[in-house]
Amino acid sequence: MSVLNVTSNNRPSIFIASTSEALPVARAVKANFDNEADVDLWTENIFTINKSYLSTLLNRASFYDYAIIMLTPDDDATIRKVKYSVPRDNLLFEFGLFLGRLGPNRAFVIAEESVKILSDFEGISLATYRTRDNLEAAVGTACEKIRREIAVTEKIYNFSLLPSTSLAIGYYKNFLEKVAEAFQIIDKYEIFEKDIKGKKINVQKRKIITRFPSITVLLPLKLSDLATTAFRMKTANLKQITVDTTFRPFPFYIEGDVSDDKNVNFFDIPTTLLSSLETINRIFDTDFLIRDRNFERIERREISNFEKTIRILTPDSIENNLIRFATLK
Repeated sequence: MSVLNVTSNNRPSIFIASTSEALPVARAVKANFDNEADVDLWTENIFTINKSYLSTLLNRASFYDYAIIMLTPDDDATIRKVKYSVPRDNLLFEFGLFLGRLGPNRAFVIAEESVKILSDFEGISLATYRTRDNLEAAVGTACEKIRREIAVTEKIYNFSLLPSTSLAIGYYKNFLEKVAEAFQIIDKYEIFEKDIKGKKINVQKRKIITRFPSITVLLPLKLSDLATTAFRMKTANLKQITVDTTFRPFPFYIEGDVSDDKNVNFFDIPTTLLSSLETINRIFDTDFLIRDRNFERIERREISNFEKTIRILTPDSIENNLIRFATLK
């Protein structure tokens, strides 16, 4: 089993929306983030034939980690007899859509400084820029503000329509944390296998050697690996055991014979992640999932976010001893 650094390898995804007239500015924003994120402009094969814009946007609003909406002076409006330069109304709609789906820490505006902003934004600090020949430099400060916000957001929970965050919190609180609490109190535990009738076999009593047992969480490469048939094949070489404590019994997997090593390394496979597979298939349109490997990107994000959430929850002082991550091969 090889260590799987999911979070370090998973780049955030960003969607950038603009008008056609503002595409040069949007490309400049994309250039500012290309080295650290997977960035898609709205023109890059996002909208497909025979699909409504609304349907596409609803899928995309659940697909990306972040959205940046460009508000540029594309229209004129007279408000209370005063003429203003205002952004296109569809961009305001898209910002509201992404804001509602992703939340205020993940949906951002970059506004040209001459644009009249909605009164709802009054008192809120926005990322702005002033048009000049070097557009990448012009939007650089605005992009840096967003970059700092993304850095903060990446360190906190991400609740979305997809369930990986909630699943990870439940898995940590109801299993990993309970195991750690049990080993802080008990002095002995019983380790055993079960036969096909559910009877205890190969029962052994163990003394507590370390208060922080090593638990390797085996994460799937694909969510379908957790489905019954594939799961049985993946775990064929692992032995399922139960650690019985005064708290409650905890099921684990191990490699080899339970009597070979006093310091048993426990493995667990979070089958709860299978719920993400069902949710993905219900939230997104089928034709959206099969385009451009969208399903694989969403699936990878769910697995990555599951690990990331557990890392956030685990105290730094015990993370490297208590919980490790590896691939389920």
